[in-house]
Amino acid sequence: RHYGILSNRNRSTKLQKCKELTGAVQSKSENSDVKLSTAELLLKLTGIDINICPCCDKGEMVTKEKLNRQNYSPPGEINKIA
Repeated sequence: RHYGILSNRNRSTKLQKCKELTGAVQSKSENSDVKLSTAELLLKLTGIDINICPCCDKGEMVTKEKLNRQNYSPPGEINKIA
């Protein structure tokens, strides 16, 4: 839990004021409002391009089908042994 300058209320405005008063330089990531896709972020962080075919390293991967989210809840009463 934070109090004072870093409390939840108006944190961004207070933090911006602190940066101005201390003369802190903002990095490029703080200045940009652009959201990167998962593939772009993975490429930037690891250098791995998930859009390139892993077999030939030339072709571009194409999404053919998206799998539905699986429900991994515990088994119900049916599977319990009495």
